[in-house]
Amino acid sequence: MTKKLAVRTAVVVLGLGAVIGSAPAFALTSSTAGSTAFTSTTSATDDTMNVSDTSADSRAAYGQYKRQANAGTTLNLWNKSGSGTTVSASDGSRIFTIRACRQEQWDSDTCAGWVA
Repeated sequence: MTKKLAVRTAVVVLGLGAVIGSAPAFALTSSTAGSTAFTSTTSATDDTMNVSDTSADSRAAYGQYKRQANAGTTLNLWNKSGSGTTVSASDGSRIFTIRACRQEQWDSDTCAGWVA
């Protein structure tokens, strides 16, 4: 009886350790005029970057993001497909920060602040 109780306790403790010790997956979202960038979780080790063009303004929408696999590199995902469309990219690692941007024709691009 004591041996069964010890085994049950060990299983519960190990199970809780696995749940508590695992990194939770959070979706990130960033928006600015004409652009929304957001992540979706593909698997425990991979996120998908998504960029939606939210305005019929003849300007491209894009998202900037950083992945754990190359944390020092800012990546860009462009959506030049027009208003109401979304483009996606996934390459096998977690995304830890993003921001939405809109291409401006005669000025610096408009970008939201970084979201982590």
